[in-house]
Amino acid sequence: MEWKHKIKDECFADELEEMIIDYIKAGFWSNDKILMECEQYMEDYYADECDNITRKDLLEIIETLRKEFSNMGNQENFLKLKSVFDSLMKQGIVALHYAGYTQSDGFDDCNEIAAGLHEKGDKPIGCCFYTEQDLGHILHDESALLYFSFGNYFEKPTAEEIGQVIVDELKEAGFCVQWDGTAKTKIAIKNFKWDKHYTEGE
Repeated sequence: MEWKHKIKDECFADELEEMIIDYIKAGFWSNDKILMECEQYMEDYYADECDNITRKDLLEIIETLRKEFSNMGNQENFLKLKSVFDSLMKQGIVALHYAGYTQSDGFDDCNEIAAGLHEKGDKPIGCCFYTEQDLGHILHDESALLYFSFGNYFEKPTAEEIGQVIVDELKEAGFCVQWDGTAKTKIAIKNFKWDKHYTEGE
């Protein structure tokens, strides 16, 4: 791509492109949010490139890649998943999409939401989420399984019982689910095709 000539470090150019494409395919973030992530990444790891590529350059790159790589269509699979997560939230299970990069990040995000709900008088009983890493395996065609981490906040219901609620909701929505029934094993949707795309106002 033409913009890559502005960047001296070829590795950075490739990493930047892959990162932007992943964010676009994930479908959760606006151009401005992706821009902020790219700027932070560049400052943290490739500070010497900051003079070579401007904020305007980055935004143009994001806009160009979005036209090429954004998912299209009615988001059927994602909307089914969203309905499951909405139902879990109503049952006291904190359910988050795209929660952090690692599993540890995801649990931190869920715990923060749970603490806020507890302060308002609610009593979350557990959590469920998938991370950027989990979704990344789908986006890179490394796996056809979308994995979910989960856990419990009290002795009852147990983690296994929380897991069963999640599995039941996923199956009811029409997903093919893989899980061995233990707290140590992630739940997964089989043959999941990611179809979310970003819409203004999210």
